[in-house]
Amino acid sequence: MSESFSRPVVLDATVLSNYASTNSVAWLTTTLDDLQTVPAVRTELEQGCEVGYAYLEHAIDVLESGQIGIATTAPEQLQQDYPEVQTRLDPGEAEALVAAHTAAGTLVTDDGPARALAADYDITLTGSIGLLVRGVVLEDLTVETADEWLMTWIEERNYYSPVDSVTAALPDDFEE
Repeated sequence: MSESFSRPVVLDATVLSNYASTNSVAWLTTTLDDLQTVPAVRTELEQGCEVGYAYLEHAIDVLESGQIGIATTAPEQLQQDYPEVQTRLDPGEAEALVAAHTAAGTLVTDDGPARALAADYDITLTGSIGLLVRGVVLEDLTVETADEWLMTWIEERNYYSPVDSVTAALPDDFEE
């Protein structure tokens, strides 16, 4: 988990939404290099804002600032070169997978079908919790803060988490 990721690091909507809900998208931009997302994710975030999820503005503001780039060619690549992906995933996950694959980057998603398909394409993969674990291991984030963010995602955003604490996902040889 603590090793560096292949660049770019491509974020899907769930991951950006999670971090936006804890006002921590800026933390992502200061701890990871070459962050990207895709047009469909931006659209999903904008639609979420329009229906009342105001916290998504944090993510949109970071996208507008250019701190997270937009892989603008992903929709066209998806349609031309990945028709099977387009039929198996939602637009945001599909475009993010294609952007990560074509750039030999890392896909950051919590979506089960996207994770399974990423494995088929041999794409480096992590998720929201994986980023928390990486932050703790690299001492960019305390366990307490990571757990606070995780609890917000679970309790306020109905995020499904396989763990109740980041400590459960830390490497066996990690020492606090």
